[in-house]
Amino acid sequence: MNIEYSNTLEEVPWDRVSYLFEQVGWGARSPDKIERAFQSSSFVRFAYAGNELVGFGRTVDDGVYYGWIVDLVVLPSFQRRGIGKHILRELESDLSPFITTMLVAAQGASGFYENQGWYKQRSAYIYPRSERQIDVFSERR
Repeated sequence: MNIEYSNTLEEVPWDRVSYLFEQVGWGARSPDKIERAFQSSSFVRFAYAGNELVGFGRTVDDGVYYGWIVDLVVLPSFQRRGIGKHILRELESDLSPFITTMLVAAQGASGFYENQGWYKQRSAYIYPRSERQIDVFSERR
């Protein structure tokens, strides 16, 4: 399987990005809003198998101190093939000038990140915008 990686927003199929979000259980997202979010991102990576988008990742940062990997998504049928690891390594490299690099792992993905050398934080908080965010991200329930 030949996977090609890109760090450009040119010709990204935003409807396919939306589809991938749904396929990993992150819910429906508007292609227009996704494109706007990616345009505001500091670094992006896309993984293509032929002409098919199969994975992506992106970061946001403050320009000096903090960088966050905010999305890392691989189509389930393409997971466990090194695609997520490759995207993660490239984004880590992009964020290497920052003092702190962080991310929030999706449920069930902690082991993947720990295997890549990431450490779980002792304390992190979210100000929830929905009941779903409380259910997904909070230890209160």
